[in-house]
Amino acid sequence: MSHIVLLFERMYSVSIAFNLTTSLSYGRTVVLIPLGKIIVLLYDKPKSSEIMDEKLLAKIGLNRYESSVYLTLLKQDSMEASKLSHSSKVPIGKIYEVLKALKNYELVEIQPSRPQRYRAVDPKYAFKLMYKRKEEETLNELKMLKEIFDEIERELCNDNLPQNVETVFWPDRFRNNELNEMVDSFFEKIEHEICVVIHIKYRPGRSELYDASISTFSKAYLSLVQRGIKVKILDPGSQLLPSLKELIDSIEDLSFKRYIKDLMEVRILETEYNFTITDSKITVLDIEDQFNMSRNLGMTRIYDESYAKRFKAKFDELWTKGELFSLT
Repeated sequence: MSHIVLLFERMYSVSIAFNLTTSLSYGRTVVLIPLGKIIVLLYDKPKSSEIMDEKLLAKIGLNRYESSVYLTLLKQDSMEASKLSHSSKVPIGKIYEVLKALKNYELVEIQPSRPQRYRAVDPKYAFKLMYKRKEEETLNELKMLKEIFDEIERELCNDNLPQNVETVFWPDRFRNNELNEMVDSFFEKIEHEICVVIHIKYRPGRSELYDASISTFSKAYLSLVQRGIKVKILDPGSQLLPSLKELIDSIEDLSFKRYIKDLMEVRILETEYNFTITDSKITVLDIEDQFNMSRNLGMTRIYDESYAKRFKAKFDELWTKGELFSLT
């Protein structure tokens, strides 16, 4: 590590130095040294190779905590969680969650010792295995998508019913209130119930576009409840959960909160399924970008009650497996 030194006159420096310390402290060693009328702010500057490594790991789905822990373990034979937390600059409250994620990626192994020690899997082996797994997942998703479209074609390709399938493609970037208007337009047509299954890929940090849209969808779901519409959501533990809870906590009307309890139910379930059913007659399927699975190109709405009935049966099956999430 190289060092950067910043100097401040003491009479102006306290708040400036504090703010800089806060902004620079992630993954850095920061030292404040008072010298007479001068305060010296000394912090470690990350090597360009470390920044490059983290950027590369981000491209395969690792967040900054996961990248930091994995890169730290690569430099060590093995480490205990507490020491790893200190060395990687990952908060101790987050370290076990991060290690669990890395183990699921098969990038980290747990050694049977007391206390447990963790070591990085050899990158040559680990990333070949990850690539193979991603390849298989993509092929399976493509196969499933083809089967769905084949079934749509068989069931709905009828010259007399051209209105039964509607496809909507998103813009590359929503401008101003475009997303709000699109969601409002879709939700205002719902009359009785919406059942939503959210894919595991939308867990926190996996999709910036999804995370950025959470506030819009949270408000839209509550507006449905306000209209007396039943809302049932299966969520993998995405940012939607704290967003909904925060909105509900901010509501002062106790009668409306009871209304929410009666009409809205959320359960946690990690699943590969991703669909929405409205009023037991419309099925909504996302059109995924095959070059970036965290991004959707648009959606297909299928207006067919028999088709929606099959998806509702799948939803009910998944619903029994979900863990109840308390909204109040």
